[in-house]
Amino acid sequence: MIGANRSQAMSHVWTVGRTEIRRQWRKLRDNPMQLLAIVIAIGFMGLFAMVGIGLLYAFGSGVASGEFEEPLEVARMGVVYVWIFITGLSGYQTYATGLDPDRSDGLLTTISHRELIGGLVVGKLLLWGVPAFVLGGIGALVFAAGAGSVATAPLLLVTFCSIVTLGILSGFVLALAVKNSGARSKLLARLRTVFLAILGVVYMGVFITNSVGSVLDPVVSIVVRTPLAWFGDLALLALSTDASVLRAFGAVGLVAVGVAIAPAVLGRLAEWLWYADPVRVDHYETKTEPTESGSSRLASVVSRPIYGVARVDWIRARRNPITLSFVLYPLMLLVMPITSTVRTGSVGGILPLLVGLSGAWITGSLFTLNVLGNEGASLPVTALGVSSGKTLVAGHVVAGVLVGVPVTVIATAALGIVSPMVLPLVGTYTLSALVLGLCAGPLASGIGTLFPRYEEVSVSRSQEAIIPSTIAFAVYSIALFLVAAPTMFAHTGLINDALADSLGVHPVVIGVLGAALSAAMAGCLGALSVFRSSRAIERFHFD
Repeated sequence: MIGANRSQAMSHVWTVGRTEIRRQWRKLRDNPMQLLAIVIAIGFMGLFAMVGIGLLYAFGSGVASGEFEEPLEVARMGVVYVWIFITGLSGYQTYATGLDPDRSDGLLTTISHRELIGGLVVGKLLLWGVPAFVLGGIGALVFAAGAGSVATAPLLLVTFCSIVTLGILSGFVLALAVKNSGARSKLLARLRTVFLAILGVVYMGVFITNSVGSVLDPVVSIVVRTPLAWFGDLALLALSTDASVLRAFGAVGLVAVGVAIAPAVLGRLAEWLWYADPVRVDHYETKTEPTESGSSRLASVVSRPIYGVARVDWIRARRNPITLSFVLYPLMLLVMPITSTVRTGSVGGILPLLVGLSGAWITGSLFTLNVLGNEGASLPVTALGVSSGKTLVAGHVVAGVLVGVPVTVIATAALGIVSPMVLPLVGTYTLSALVLGLCAGPLASGIGTLFPRYEEVSVSRSQEAIIPSTIAFAVYSIALFLVAAPTMFAHTGLINDALADSLGVHPVVIGVLGAALSAAMAGCLGALSVFRSSRAIERFHFD
């Protein structure tokens, strides 16, 4: 009877694992953009894998020739780095999507939580284990060829597969621990978005400042003193190094113990998470209602209906910030110049230009790129309730302008002052950034009504939201770039000097002309776009 129950449990685990793999594949297949991102990521990982395999050959040759004074220490450090990478990647993916299977409530009424978490782990091991085994096998053969020892290949393959297995299991433990903390602490649940934002900034900062080593070194120095480093002895056991047979057997025992206790540990953590009554954070509290004085100050500048639309935009963004995830794409323009600025310690002439452009890009796309789809379920009431389409468009424009324009103008001016740009050109481009920020929203509104999106789409593997369509975002981006091109070229150092020399005028004149041309284009296209979006709202009808 016990054997039959165990066989049935293993069958459930295997079924959940296979189903999870099929579910993830269907989600990727139905989302071309996410599938493309995965393909690109796999391509980059493949490049890193090729580099790693080349380094393994060089390391094997170096060990065989005696070039390394302490090859065992190098192997131990390498093992620790691989484990940290696998654990971090597995933990992040598990935290983000790996613990929320479809119809989890129904699954937990038909199978036990141990079988469900076991199936999720098996699915992850299959999904990651097959490519890991292939890459590990190739790497082991290459290392053995470099070291001139055939016996090294199986030992290195066992080492790599063991590290991947322990890393995946450790990632699950880490993700479950973090999830349980958030489910039981109201403070952590409230500050989750803040923590994730800080973590993202720190993550980008580490890579931009090239400080990966300084951040990981303290962690590695601690982990390398644990039995996990014994896998370095296992990998080099067949070579004439200081590798210890006892530590190699200890590494094998470590992975055996880890796999043996994983079901109990993961089962208990999953039970605490899935059967818990989590703390609830009310994101719809009205304790932070704006004061009458604050409302009156804004209402004195814009009409009450416009203020109402803008305020609703801000409330929606605060309650569901994932709907604004697409505004992160313009920030990619700033990665390279910021990296260069941090490394050189000086601000180049291109950074202020890109800050002004990306700021206007974000400002226009925040709330106006999908003026109809943004309303969601309230679209019928909105379409029938607004006095005019211009009121709705103006409200969305004001919401984006008040958030994006001040930051853009201040950042552009500050960076321009400390850059090689002369002050008059800093002034003209700052004015351009102001005009572009003011006109980007109107420009986006008409494009958004040409390519609207009313339905929710997957913005991650576990969350859906109504965001602007890809076509609308692309058309808006191209239009904004064309509008900004004159002032961008006129304020770029080499182009500005070349035009000034060829026309025989002062460089500031070129900047003024470029800024004026961009302002004229932005104003005209923005007005036409508002006319289009207003008519689309007023003539909107339901099929």
